[in-house]
Amino acid sequence: TSMGRLTLNVLLSFAQFERELSSERVRDKVAASRRKGKWTGGTVPLGYVAKDKKLVIDPTEAETVRIIFRRYIDLQSFSRLVTDLDKRGIVTKRRNTKVKKFNGGIPFTYGPLAHFLKNRVYIGETGHGGKWYPGEHKAIIDRKTFDEVQELLASSKTKRKVKRSES
Repeated sequence: TSMGRLTLNVLLSFAQFERELSSERVRDKVAASRRKGKWTGGTVPLGYVAKDKKLVIDPTEAETVRIIFRRYIDLQSFSRLVTDLDKRGIVTKRRNTKVKKFNGGIPFTYGPLAHFLKNRVYIGETGHGGKWYPGEHKAIIDRKTFDEVQELLASSKTKRKVKRSES
């Protein structure tokens, strides 16, 4: 009947409202946790392991992170850095999954390497919504080294734009 359809629509509207309210609460809680510098989960970056909902430095992987940043400063080129990392046998972080397979453990390529070098987690920050906050975890890279890499990345981007516009 028409009364039954009305009742059903009202109940469905309330169910939808409750779902949206729950998702807003979760989103706000994650944002608040990130502003406090807490690790809220996700893919753990190379150099860290997740213990008790916190990022803890893995000494072996942390040294790999430092090598990658130092080598980029020395070589100042993605192609030379990719070749150098291949020669050294440095690959992305290998992540085991609950099923019998794994992700990662493959050679670095340009995209992941660019993301890696721009990742502010390595200087002890956490991000949310395009903003960065001081994190609870310790930094692997010092601010000076990170800033030097960012300047090199910005200058190489400018050089590429000039070359492209000339051609």
